[in-house]
Amino acid sequence: MARQTALLLARLCLAVLVLPTAGHAASGDPSPDADLAADADPFDVPAATDTGGPSDLYLYVSINGVKTNLVAAFRQAPDGSLSIDIEQLHNIGIKPAKTAIGADGRVTIDQLPSVTFVYDDLQQTIDFTASNGERAPKIIDAKARRGGAPKRPRLKAQSSSGALLNYNIVASSDNSEKDSRFGFTGVSGAFEALYFSPLGVLSNTFIASTSDDTYYGSTRLDTTWRYSDQDSMVTYSAGDVITGGLNWTRPTRLGGLQVQRSFSLRSDLVTFPVPELSASAAVPSTVDVYLNDAKRFSSSVGAGPFDIANLPFVDGSGNARVVVTDAQGQQVSTESSFIASSQMLARGLYDFSAELGFARHGYGIDSNDYDSRPYGSLTLRTGVTNWLTMEGHAEGGADLVHGGVGAVFAAPWSGVISLSGAGSYHDGSIGEQVGMTWERQMRGFHLRARMQRSFGSFQDIASVTADKRSSTDGILLGSAAPPKALDQVSLSVPMPFDRSNLNFSFTNAETAEGDRQRILGLSYSRPVFNDSTFSVSAIKSLTDGTVGIYASLFVPIGKRISATTSVASQSDETSVTQTVSRTLGQQIGDYGWSVGRTQSENAINSAAVSYRASAAKVAARVDQRGSKTRASVTVDGALVAAGGGVFASNRINDAFAIVDAGAPGVEVQHENRPAGRTNSGGKLLLPNLRSYQENHIAIDPEDLPLDAVVNTTRTVVVPADRSGIVVNFEVDVDANAALVTFSGPDGKPIAVGASGTTKTGSEPFVVGYDGQTLVENLKASNRLTLTLPDETTCVATFQYKPQRGKQVSITDAICQP
Repeated sequence: MARQTALLLARLCLAVLVLPTAGHAASGDPSPDADLAADADPFDVPAATDTGGPSDLYLYVSINGVKTNLVAAFRQAPDGSLSIDIEQLHNIGIKPAKTAIGADGRVTIDQLPSVTFVYDDLQQTIDFTASNGERAPKIIDAKARRGGAPKRPRLKAQSSSGALLNYNIVASSDNSEKDSRFGFTGVSGAFEALYFSPLGVLSNTFIASTSDDTYYGSTRLDTTWRYSDQDSMVTYSAGDVITGGLNWTRPTRLGGLQVQRSFSLRSDLVTFPVPELSASAAVPSTVDVYLNDAKRFSSSVGAGPFDIANLPFVDGSGNARVVVTDAQGQQVSTESSFIASSQMLARGLYDFSAELGFARHGYGIDSNDYDSRPYGSLTLRTGVTNWLTMEGHAEGGADLVHGGVGAVFAAPWSGVISLSGAGSYHDGSIGEQVGMTWERQMRGFHLRARMQRSFGSFQDIASVTADKRSSTDGILLGSAAPPKALDQVSLSVPMPFDRSNLNFSFTNAETAEGDRQRILGLSYSRPVFNDSTFSVSAIKSLTDGTVGIYASLFVPIGKRISATTSVASQSDETSVTQTVSRTLGQQIGDYGWSVGRTQSENAINSAAVSYRASAAKVAARVDQRGSKTRASVTVDGALVAAGGGVFASNRINDAFAIVDAGAPGVEVQHENRPAGRTNSGGKLLLPNLRSYQENHIAIDPEDLPLDAVVNTTRTVVVPADRSGIVVNFEVDVDANAALVTFSGPDGKPIAVGASGTTKTGSEPFVVGYDGQTLVENLKASNRLTLTLPDETTCVATFQYKPQRGKQVSITDAICQP
């Protein structure tokens, strides 16, 4: 009896320090955390009972004599053997060997190869002895630790309902009239109209113009309804769509339906394979990670092997170095090469795009010209391993069968290699296409080479549905069929002796009709004095021998003003352009300007000015050549109807929010930066939110009326793409609230914790120190019943008179029993 009591007391003492139950380790956590021990119930450990069958043991775990600060649940069979759950064994740091797994799915620890242990029955401890090869590495999540805070649940994107119109309108005038007087030449504009709601976004883009010759003309570009499911990362579209494609296929405009994977719906998801770095620490140490000699991560680690996941790799290749430093300052460094490419998919991920519809003709010229024959397209990508991504593409219709496969390989020694092969059948003719791309980065060098060949009569949707109108209709059409040959080579070389960069390029293209172009390019750039930049480039056609040369010198003058001088020469024509400009910033009230002159056979002088107002960006420009002058004015902005109001803004290219602060003149902050003040209706449009990402919005409570009541002044919103969201801080400026001081008949304040309500169903108020509390929904005459901490009640009667913009204070509320 005394022995069982001692064992129970030992278990209880251990449970105060470590994780108490097997249920926690088996709940799916990647590893038990000693920090959770503070939340454990020291009396939540059942005692082992001797029933003649298996008994449960909760043992304090050490590995190689080093305490893990973890307790694991073991099961002791009648023969004395110990077993443990597979996941829990992995979590405490030992690899579960298949040969040690029994029929019940548990690991018998005395059958683990190359692992020994000592079980202390009296102390209720177990000490494993294992080499690094038998130990399960601890996973260190670099992404979670960089922010210094635990990862919060991902918020779901939202959308309110409303309408948006983006517009860009240009009006021009010149003196081309016979008497050299200025005359109106026309107004043209590009428009994007959107209706957004929780059911998706309906968009329509079009161009329109008017002039002396044409009263009004317009051309529809695209009309599409789009809905995105963030959980499945799938976007559904109906209307004008562009087929998905690969680097060896040609996307096509269709009018129809599309279902497409959209990784952009998850901003926290890294789609390409990210290398995991591994190392081991003999004792508790500090680990530092260097990528291309730049320190990217630092953390403390316990003894044993570990893997570092989710490091901030960028697209490219290089060298990774892991440095482990113990308490005595001794360092162990390991190096490895890595490659990370956005062309790859991480293992297990897949990407797809499927379309069905009718090919579009005359885009930008005709509004509703579609091919009468239906066609379909399907594109697939999947990450087979972290170094191999497989691709597939198929398309066709009644008179076309087209399909192909591809593979993308990536390795530090070879770079990224893409191979593809495709075939087609159309009008009784067969065609094939093969291609290869190689991309390699090393020590600043960047080489990219591409080769593509087609044989026979290789066709796709773009070629068999090509617009057959000739150039006599005012349309200049090139070859519609895929090229017979396409070769591209580019090489970027950093100079070893200074900060300059040298780039080479070569392109060889041969159309299906046999027309051939070979172009050689060379460019050089380097910084010069005072952050200035000099660059020169030359292009030569090896087909007809023509040469073009362009050189420029960019000189900054202060933070926003710069001067540029450029020289261009081609076909025995040379021009020199000199420009001085101030760039237009993104802040409301900012301005920009530029003046320039181009000297050639006909000199051109130009001047422009731009201003960013809260409602739109406005720009004006004047160009003068000889006796001819042309002037134009451009207005670029957006109109939004949502949230109970109409707002004018600069162009909105992503998501936006309408903030309702409940009162005029309240400062609104976006990402802790002032974004503007609310209008007379207490609202403000924020036009630059990031879709499918967290946006932090706040209001300044000091700008609210003193009698206003607000529950929160900060919030986080995640808007959907091209959608708006109404952010209502629920500020109540008509709360009829007052700061009431309750006291008893003896004049002493009512005890802290007393509570009451002003009406049935309303939130109760609680009395604070000195009998004071904020009471809402007051009337001219009030009779309130308070419940005291001792469960007795009293009644207070007092008068209330609101004072607009002031905090009403009532000090004579006597609560009678």
